[in-house]
Amino acid sequence: MTAAGTSPSFSIRGWRGLCIAVLAGLAPLAASPCVARVPDATAQPAPCMGLQAEPQVEITLLFGQHRPDGGGRITTREWNTFMREVVTPRFPAGLTVLRGDGQWQNRVSGRVGREPSRIVWIVTPPAPDLQARLDTIRQVYRQRFAQQSVGLVVTAGCAAF
Repeated sequence: MTAAGTSPSFSIRGWRGLCIAVLAGLAPLAASPCVARVPDATAQPAPCMGLQAEPQVEITLLFGQHRPDGGGRITTREWNTFMREVVTPRFPAGLTVLRGDGQWQNRVSGRVGREPSRIVWIVTPPAPDLQARLDTIRQVYRQRFAQQSVGLVVTAGCAAF
């Protein structure tokens, strides 16, 4: 997730393909790659109705915490500012942030890299602007902290709060 050549690069095309694959079996929720349309409330999937839940999209964002080329670790203050300015305005209804220890294998050298990470977990209703919100978060983080990528996992399902 940091220096060029030290981690896999995820292109927009690549993560959209992943999202399409994840959502393939859930066509009623998917309008385009990683953009889910709001389903007709009267046509909820049976599993959601049985759980008294609503169709939701589960989003996991994976953020490396080291700057490339020895630029140091992203500070708590920098992370909190990023969350306040970029993530929270796009998902104000709620999210969870976890600390992690990231690991990946460089596709070229085969070298295994490690770094501290943050995992942002969001459960939200499907929405037409979901892809744009996620693209903005990932782009700002990459630019602000000189990151090569921000991991993204999207799963459609049901949730009740």
